[in-house]
Amino acid sequence: MKQLLLPTILSLFVTALFAQPNPNYEFRGVWVATVENIDWPSRKGLSVEEQKAEYIRLLDMHQRNGMNAIVFQVRPVADAFYPSQYEPWSEYL
Repeated sequence: MKQLLLPTILSLFVTALFAQPNPNYEFRGVWVATVENIDWPSRKGLSVEEQKAEYIRLLDMHQRNGMNAIVFQVRPVADAFYPSQYEPWSEYL
């Protein structure tokens, strides 16, 4: 019995020693897919103002649902949602 007591106490001590503290903040994120207009924009041909309004509604919805991070896909299929000298402009905008 004594032979099991010391290893048990040591293993509990080592486990407690290396345990991680609870994080102050949780990562509650959502992936916003843009390929084939899955999440945003809802369809091709929207004006810039319509795209902005739709994106703001999307962000507001995720905030109401408790998300604190957005992972936004900016290169759907080897193209870009931003001006780039390396990639063509996305067909989904």
